[in-house]
Amino acid sequence: MYAAVPRVQASNQYTGYANTWVRDTVHIAHAAWERGQVGRAAAAARSLLAWFGTQAPRFERCIAGEADLSDPMQRPHIRFRGADLTEIPVWWPHAQNDALGYALWFLSRASLSGLLPVDDAAAAVLWRFPRFFAAISYWQDRDSGHWEEARKLQCSSVGAVVAGLMAFRGLCRSRPEVGALGLRGAALGAEHAQSTGEVRAAPFTPGQLDELLAAGRAHLNRVLPAESIDESDPSLQRATDAALLFLVHPLRVVSDEMAMRICDDVRATLLGPYGIRRYIGDSYWMADYTRLFDEHTRTAGFEDDVAARDRFLQPGTEAQWCLFDPVLSTIHGWRFLATRDPGDRAWQEWHLRRALGEVTGADCPLGEGLCPEAYYLPDSRTPAVWVANDDTPLLWTEAALSSALLAARKTVVAAGR
Repeated sequence: MYAAVPRVQASNQYTGYANTWVRDTVHIAHAAWERGQVGRAAAAARSLLAWFGTQAPRFERCIAGEADLSDPMQRPHIRFRGADLTEIPVWWPHAQNDALGYALWFLSRASLSGLLPVDDAAAAVLWRFPRFFAAISYWQDRDSGHWEEARKLQCSSVGAVVAGLMAFRGLCRSRPEVGALGLRGAALGAEHAQSTGEVRAAPFTPGQLDELLAAGRAHLNRVLPAESIDESDPSLQRATDAALLFLVHPLRVVSDEMAMRICDDVRATLLGPYGIRRYIGDSYWMADYTRLFDEHTRTAGFEDDVAARDRFLQPGTEAQWCLFDPVLSTIHGWRFLATRDPGDRAWQEWHLRRALGEVTGADCPLGEGLCPEAYYLPDSRTPAVWVANDDTPLLWTEAALSSALLAARKTVVAAGR
């Protein structure tokens, strides 16, 4: 299992980034798979399967209606100690449907490719995902999403689940025995519930996958390219969020036309001189962040009350993340390979140059040649000085940059120079 920050130093141990996140692990393992590092991808798939095996009681209680879904600690956990696959006994916003969607997407693809054998035990794990998504009505479930903040209904989460369900449906259709194992998997879940005295969960059949997918797609068709629309609470509405880029790459769950609308919106709204903002109004690692909050509060103190942090935000001083330029470069690189449109080649090179420029230099206290999570303004009184935040080096950023470089290599070969 991958730690979010592979080289935690004394200066950034407080961040908790030595732990493992499901979302980060899937992105990192998928990038390794792209590079041909099949063994690493297979190992990550096996470990993820093992982790979600430990979460069976949480899945089954949610499916059976015995869990309080408003309490994120009662949902399957998406952050844990990767070294020994154990839970972290502190509060965390585990209501993150996107992370579960990523897991189903990656595990299904690994199973289809032969990297992950599917036996009865594996089927029990895989089939808990769609049963869980049905139980929570994921297309209308508010979750904390990619950025682990205030719960809202957001397309980046719904889209990740749609991608996972599509991959799993493809696995069932390509290997009919998996559909049969799915019924057995539901039975195994019921046996677990019976042995532990929990309520028996209803079985879930392959025919229900189409209905689940249709519900999620209907939401995406209604809301995209916006991230979220909530007429009852304007604070939960968000026109543009960089997390939507992941629906384009690696998930590829939106149409080509919608993909370009998302990319154009991110460039028009969130682009900054040092990176790309997650969204307008993002107060995580905003200006003066380390001056305003102590080490504990920076990463864990706000829980789900992000508004308490937002009130300190000075407009235009949001942190500028290093994830998104490489993702945009990769997107346009793959488009160029398909269309040979010189415009895509130009955007690919432009974002790749920015991504390489975001790698730390010799003046960075955390080290040279590192991929940060983001750049932030440590002192708003000196607005010209932006530095890498403490979550450096972020392995997710490294994986994104490696994917961009791989796409660039393929583009150079295809273009003949």
